[in-house]
Amino acid sequence: MAEELVPGHESLIGFRLPDGTLSVDAAEPAGTVGYRARCRCGWTGVSDYPAADEGRWMATSEWGVHMRPILAAAPPGWLLNRSDTLRDNVAELATTWPLQALGVLAEVERWQRPLIERAVAAAREAGLSWAEIGNALGISRQSAHERFRSVAPRKQAG
Repeated sequence: MAEELVPGHESLIGFRLPDGTLSVDAAEPAGTVGYRARCRCGWTGVSDYPAADEGRWMATSEWGVHMRPILAAAPPGWLLNRSDTLRDNVAELATTWPLQALGVLAEVERWQRPLIERAVAAAREAGLSWAEIGNALGISRQSAHERFRSVAPRKQAG
């Protein structure tokens, strides 16, 4: 299995059988008459494509369209790795030097809130919805709006 760009998302192919059913087996069954795009997250494409190399490519391309907004909101892996390292180091520090850990966490809190507010303001200015912002933050649309409406300018009507 290839490494996933975003956890929980991987390009899969569904195989349309002569009786109209969609097989989701890993191997292509004999008699396949078409391909359908799928993703490990449970998403299934809307179109069937011919059972030929071109059809497989078209199904993969449709999966790419599904992934576009997900990739746009996904944090870069290299940065998440650094974040994980910081979290693990602070957790370890807290077991032996809790006051130092508290100092580090207070510093992180001092700079992370203004950065989140700046990113939310930039997202709203770029025309992104509260639902998209909430999704990126792992909270609901309503929670994102309530928390950040005072720092995020309204989208410009044009």
